[in-house]
Amino acid sequence: MHPRLRAIVPHSVLLAVSALLYYAATLIDTHGESAGRIGPDAWPKFIIGAMAALCVYEIVKRLLVGTTFTATGLTQGLNRPPDDADRALAARPPEEHNGKLAAGIALIAAYVVGVSHVGFFLSTALFLALFSWIGGVRRPLTLAVVGLAGAFVLLVIFMRLAYVSLPIGDGPFKSLSLLLLHWVGV
Repeated sequence: MHPRLRAIVPHSVLLAVSALLYYAATLIDTHGESAGRIGPDAWPKFIIGAMAALCVYEIVKRLLVGTTFTATGLTQGLNRPPDDADRALAARPPEEHNGKLAAGIALIAAYVVGVSHVGFFLSTALFLALFSWIGGVRRPLTLAVVGLAGAFVLLVIFMRLAYVSLPIGDGPFKSLSLLLLHWVGV
């Protein structure tokens, strides 16, 4: 088989899978819920269409250009000698990192347990701020902005674009969540 044809095989298979997935997405029954606006079937179709477009791009590129590029990602810098920053990181005792790891795992577990009681927005804002603090950020204003802005952006993405139902919490947290959803227009 010609090398250029061999290079497009994975992308061609993924393009065929994209066509099948797009067909399956057309079978999503929305019961007329999306009169005059994007419905819950739009998000999967958009993602599948983007995946198909990338496949077409790769097929054309590999047929016309015949590139042999391979992504190296995280291993790209491994063939160079270590610098001072690498040596400083390696000199730290592993116990220093274990505490951060344990705190991160505990925070994730607390998020999973608490999100249904506190609501998505508040629990995500706290999670983002505390995770940043565990990672070493110590500026209160930065932590507050990261937590609140990150939670608000995720709320808008999930509720307005992807139409994902999120937990609103109990008691006073429910009132806060409903107020935020009203502001977002949901």
